[in-house]
Amino acid sequence: MQTTFNEFCSKSFEFREALLRETKIISTAAELKHKDIATLILADISSEHGHAIHILAKNLCSISASSLLRLQFESLLRAKWLYWVASDEVIERFNKPLTEQNVKQSEKRIPTINIILSELELKVEEGKVPKKALMLMQEFKNMALKASNSYVHSGMHAFSRRKDGFPEPLMIQILQNSNGLEALKAMLLATLIQSNEIMQEVLNLQYIYLDCLPMHTPEIMDRFYGIS
Repeated sequence: MQTTFNEFCSKSFEFREALLRETKIISTAAELKHKDIATLILADISSEHGHAIHILAKNLCSISASSLLRLQFESLLRAKWLYWVASDEVIERFNKPLTEQNVKQSEKRIPTINIILSELELKVEEGKVPKKALMLMQEFKNMALKASNSYVHSGMHAFSRRKDGFPEPLMIQILQNSNGLEALKAMLLATLIQSNEIMQEVLNLQYIYLDCLPMHTPEIMDRFYGIS
């Protein structure tokens, strides 16, 4: 089974690198507003978490990799919130020098995950946010966040996986979920600079690397291990 995982891991890295090639020009785009720059920074943090998940998984640090999935999700969700919802005042607070007082003031203005999702939902109803951009984040929260939180807080998931072993198909699923977030990040960046060309290339890559994107466990067992 290790051979199957190694092959998947290599293809997964390849998919991430292809997405990064398509979007790297965005960070150097001219005339970016403070809101855009703040969005790019949080999106980059999300991408870093995704890269770390892959490095950890490749080195069989499965619990740590699983924990980082929550951080990748939350940083991307906040990037979307900054871009579509946050006021200019909130954006400016992020850009202040890193002092204890500024941190306290800034953190007070950042809502919880559920509130962010609710605020994004209102923007969807107003026609200011693409419905699918929110729907996929909600699906991720409902399907993966509870388990990821358990890994973060050394709960039952972390304890049981360390005691009984971490199933290889589950690690593939975690990498697929991470890739799904990375693809959503790339689509957000394409939206940021209003590039239909980059958006189409990102969609094309998802079709080419379909096996690297989220699947349910039965699909993984069938596709990678021939077990129906």
